[in-house]
Amino acid sequence: MKKTTYYLYIIIFWSPVVVLGQDSTSITKSQAPTPVEIFAGHRALSYQHVLSKDIGRFNFFNVAAFDAEYGTSPKNDFVISSFFSYQLGKGFSLGIGGEIQPPGANFIVGAQYVYASNQWLLVLFPSVTLQQASQFAQLSLLEFRPKISQGIRGYFRAQVLVSTNFITYDRGYQQFRLGLQINQVQFGLAANYDQFASNTRTTTNYGAFVRLLIF
Repeated sequence: MKKTTYYLYIIIFWSPVVVLGQDSTSITKSQAPTPVEIFAGHRALSYQHVLSKDIGRFNFFNVAAFDAEYGTSPKNDFVISSFFSYQLGKGFSLGIGGEIQPPGANFIVGAQYVYASNQWLLVLFPSVTLQQASQFAQLSLLEFRPKISQGIRGYFRAQVLVSTNFITYDRGYQQFRLGLQINQVQFGLAANYDQFASNTRTTTNYGAFVRLLIF
């Protein structure tokens, strides 16, 4: 379950990216970019990209993420995931997805609420794993992008995840980004805090990120 919940924070990006690339309020979902992010921290180097495709009221997306630690005995992770969702309207959607990661595969069902404007993004994503030992996860995401000048915005992102079976705290993280967006490039400072298996293992990663929105 540890990496299943890591997948959850990534899958929400297909919805908000439609408003992140340009200042115009007339951007349509067919113009949604492919975001590619690299985070170079003091502990690890991370990469992720997201592909999204609308088919009527349905959406399909695929995501790949890699995390490579430095050192002679690194703990490297990866996840490759796909998700199908149906848009109910007014920011609400339902979907089912699956992922491949060491040591196997998982299936997930979830609901999602998204509020997006040129400056604000709010995402709430409760979900349940479809396996014998089911887990409940709640993901919350907040972004703020105040306009500074033509083509330049401030950029702040906070993501918080809690995963539990209502007996133990299985997995959690808090991730923060602070910087600028210039046209289709976001960059700045980054900090990740991760907790595993009721806090028996915790990690941190501080550094810088670059996120390119490819149209």
